[in-house]
Amino acid sequence: MLGVIPEDAASTRNPQMPSPSPRISVVLPVRDGEHCIESRIIQVLEALSDLTRAASEVVVVDDGSKDSTPEVLSELKARYPQVRIVRHSRPRGLEAAGQTGLERSTGELVFIQETDATVRIEDMRRLLRMSEDKSVVAARAESTPRPLSGALMRRLRAFGTHADAAEPDSGKPATKTSIQMIRRPHLQQLASQRGRHYRLNGETVHSTSLESA
Repeated sequence: MLGVIPEDAASTRNPQMPSPSPRISVVLPVRDGEHCIESRIIQVLEALSDLTRAASEVVVVDDGSKDSTPEVLSELKARYPQVRIVRHSRPRGLEAAGQTGLERSTGELVFIQETDATVRIEDMRRLLRMSEDKSVVAARAESTPRPLSGALMRRLRAFGTHADAAEPDSGKPATKTSIQMIRRPHLQQLASQRGRHYRLNGETVHSTSLESA
């Protein structure tokens, strides 16, 4: 997590003035995702309606797909007005797709999925809570599912839970997911002449959570 701190501490806002909810953009990179992109988009749209009352958009960046992904995206755009489509004429990589999405998005808070995978909503929720600190410039959440320890499983079973049924199939490889959050106004401040009056502080936060299926 990166925070921006003005060297002139006098440049503060009135804490009694409530600030409106920021407009949110979610950037989803995709390449050859004809079979999965619809579920990814719908998942994010449903999550946004639950997480925030602010205006929001989903910017899907098609990184030069060769399958029917463009046709699927056109249909989804017609169904959901919050969906915007950007296309690379040739594959440029997921990092470049994320940068394109950042440049084309209109939100004050921009969430960028770093992998061509399902978004972990709990990570979005955690980053959204971090954004309540107005000094945060950018943050990143990374999750890797891990099996529960034997001791914890035994305790959960003894308590009468269905821990065995809830435990994921250990034979399947764990899928790492990561998502960035960037506050656009701070980026604009840092790029301006006033940028030299700010310094950046970095902080790493580790957390563990349980998420329902």
